[in-house]
Amino acid sequence: MAQRVAILTSNHLEPSGIRQVYGGAERYGVELTRLLLDLGYDVEWWQIGDNWRKEIIPGVPLRGVPESDFPYQTMPHLNQVFFEQAVDADLAIYFVTFLAYPTAFPRSISVSHGIYWDHPGTDKFHPTQPERDEWLRRLELAIGAVRRVVSVDTATINWVRATWPILAAKFAYVPNFVDLQAFAPAARTADRLRVAFPRRATTVRGINEAGKAALWLTEGSDDIEVHFVGRAHDDAMERMLMAWASSHDRLYYYWLPPHLMPDLYRHMDIAWIPSKSTEGTSLSCLEAMASGCAVITTPVGGLSDLVQDNYSGLLIEPTARALHEATLRLQRDPDLRARLGRHAREVAETFGLDRWRQGWTRVIQDVFGSPAP
Repeated sequence: MAQRVAILTSNHLEPSGIRQVYGGAERYGVELTRLLLDLGYDVEWWQIGDNWRKEIIPGVPLRGVPESDFPYQTMPHLNQVFFEQAVDADLAIYFVTFLAYPTAFPRSISVSHGIYWDHPGTDKFHPTQPERDEWLRRLELAIGAVRRVVSVDTATINWVRATWPILAAKFAYVPNFVDLQAFAPAARTADRLRVAFPRRATTVRGINEAGKAALWLTEGSDDIEVHFVGRAHDDAMERMLMAWASSHDRLYYYWLPPHLMPDLYRHMDIAWIPSKSTEGTSLSCLEAMASGCAVITTPVGGLSDLVQDNYSGLLIEPTARALHEATLRLQRDPDLRARLGRHAREVAETFGLDRWRQGWTRVIQDVFGSPAP
């Protein structure tokens, strides 16, 4: 009989169970599910929700749990309900590190998708020193509770090594992935320079700065168009972005399901990844690099694991002015733009999906052993 793996996440679908979230973590979850199935495990997911039952992919259940309290940036009630409902599982994966607090299955793995406490609003969660101490205590316990932590970037590992040296040994570095066959360079023949912001339209992803830079660029030149491609937090925000883009020449807002993103990148010259915080080794950055786009990004989280300034992209400060100036530089220097795109593809080739699967397989076998035939 196949061993059962129970996975706890916060949101794959929105808590209503209706609206799909198309972020990097959600695509990561789908690929992890496929890997576990290929290795011979049965898989079931849990997340915040109103007691509904969906599927993360056909045949793999996703259960909604009505527990959403978030004290000290942890979810102890969700953790406890998961521990009770998944009691028959043989193995567990906590899809976000803090979800392993306060209780973890004996044979379990957690995933760190990058440092999230660099968010400008983090201090609002724990504004006093005692509250910060309690948050750190819970994070330390969550890391210590599992057998292994898979980290998508080196920034998190280095922070843990400096903060709790003994816990650093729990970490395995398995950076994010890109499908190198789906995302590949193509000849670019458009008369205009095409720029993409292929991210969720949120403040931490730099939507405000990108919006300002896009206005300056399109008002200053007839030869640039900017595409904002990604879902926002809710339908109202998406309607607002559509109205904003449609009121300006050569600005576009829409979103695409993941399987259509390769075609988008084939038509883009530059990709903006202007994250301000809460970033790992961004899937959208890797996809743009694999597609041969010239990437403009920021030295935030794990992005500097991917981009070397002036070699495989441009690293800038997360401001509208810096984004504007870097884009003008690439518009005026097509040779630099082409060179960055070529090197970006070369770097992306070291982050292929097969390599990611191999890294995860090693961790799974180390913690879970080989599944029963």
